Amino acid sequence: MTLYIKDFIQGDTAISYDDGNTCLKEILKAVDNQEEVTLDFSGIDYVITAFLNPIIGDLILQKGNEIMKSIKIVNANKRTIEKIKMVKDGALLKREDIE
Repeated sequence: MTLYIKDFIQGDTAISYDDGNTCLKEILKAVDNQEEVTLDFSGIDYVITAFLNPIIGDLILQKGNEIMKSIKIVNANKRTIEKIKMVKDGALLKREDIE
């Protein structure tokens, strides 16, 4: 299943936690059905961590690091990739603290 980030936001900036949370709900539906998910960042110029926290961070906290093997990121610019890595690393540290 491909989720186009542009479908969850207005314009070309992903800055809202609520929009990210809406996207997370769709991701969870797919992974709960054992579907792989492609997150397509086409047309997205700017992303902040508030948007990424639910779709990457909360996803890892809920499903574990292995879930990222079912998530593919495409068409993301370099800055977005760097922020995704930062959010992922932060979630992994939190998960270790929980366990």
